[in-house]
Amino acid sequence: MNIDRRAISRLAVRCATWGCCVSALACGGADVDPSLVTQRDSAGVQIVEAFRPAWGDSSRWTVDPEPILDLTRSGTGESHEFFRVGAMTRLSDGRVVVSGQQEIRLYAAAGEFLGSFGREGEGPGEFRQIWGMERVSGDTLLLLDYDERITVVTPDLTLSRTFSLPLLTDAIYDLGGGTLLVELGYGSMTTYEGTGGLRREPWPLWRFDLHGTRIDSIGESEGFEELMITRGESLLSTLPFFARVSQVATRGGTILRGSADAMEVEELAATGELIRIIRLPDYPLELTPDEIDAARESLGENPGSVAIQMFEAMSGMRPAYADIMVDPSGAIWLERYRGRHERESPQSWLVLDHDGTWLGQLVMPAGFNLHEVQMDALLGVRIDALDVEHPQVLRLRRNRAPAAG
Repeated sequence: MNIDRRAISRLAVRCATWGCCVSALACGGADVDPSLVTQRDSAGVQIVEAFRPAWGDSSRWTVDPEPILDLTRSGTGESHEFFRVGAMTRLSDGRVVVSGQQEIRLYAAAGEFLGSFGREGEGPGEFRQIWGMERVSGDTLLLLDYDERITVVTPDLTLSRTFSLPLLTDAIYDLGGGTLLVELGYGSMTTYEGTGGLRREPWPLWRFDLHGTRIDSIGESEGFEELMITRGESLLSTLPFFARVSQVATRGGTILRGSADAMEVEELAATGELIRIIRLPDYPLELTPDEIDAARESLGENPGSVAIQMFEAMSGMRPAYADIMVDPSGAIWLERYRGRHERESPQSWLVLDHDGTWLGQLVMPAGFNLHEVQMDALLGVRIDALDVEHPQVLRLRRNRAPAAG
């Protein structure tokens, strides 16, 4: 039976787990105790294991609670009103780009509206729905439309060219050197012939150039867990509680891939060879009885049979993370997973240094959902008490430990 794979894409999964956030913790030191991390080689693959965070009170990263920039407040009119912001990025000259459903907007570093690109439609410079935005060398922007078409836009919002990627392209990532990593959602199977239950179908990873030519296939991600429920001849696909969703990011010319089954990330060369595994082997993921009770209570007093099956299908373990990001220093940011009953809890991120050292945890200000990490700033959207979206830039302070002696 055919089902709409896009209807339960990763974007929907991420939106389902968004919540609100409070204050910032953390810290990072220039010199890390070597006992915190072990490294070894296994069949040519480097294994990095971090057992506890290195951050302490003497060396602290912080996030200023007041934004450097709030685009909802930096001007008036429709150009400063936002609905379903999809992505944000800051260009090398400080200008900020925000993507919506059918357009992107450009703002000066101080928040002045400079212009927009795109509208609803299917022609050049038009979009059915902007599915993703990626910034590549020279601040060129690649916009992924729902129909797998890529629109290439210059930093001054001029249309450069368009090209198409394969059917069911779910996400694109800059690999450097004029290449893209392309992740296909449900790439090989579009039908389901089982009798119900949990399944997890791999998603192919391919490499393309910036004109849409496929270079090679470089493996798969794990995809995400879904619960297949049969009703006579009908089929329902939904997510169980605490569904594991694979995550992908790029770091320079390498690929970071994680299944979210454990606090572990694989690093692959651009050609797909596994070169490193970074893990936090002792990180606790087992759900406590209180967490299970809270998840059950989130169903309400009279849950439907589907909701009950979603709850019963969970494994008793929470996913390790809900997203992977990489900052310009090469540090890896892992978003701690939040379940359906935790939507109002803070969004927090575990930070691992470029070499795999576990630095610590950073918690976002209230209502702030992170979109991009830069060396001195965090870009994201804060949802206020009236559900108004505020695209913001926050100051990130990477304070270091004082020098010894």
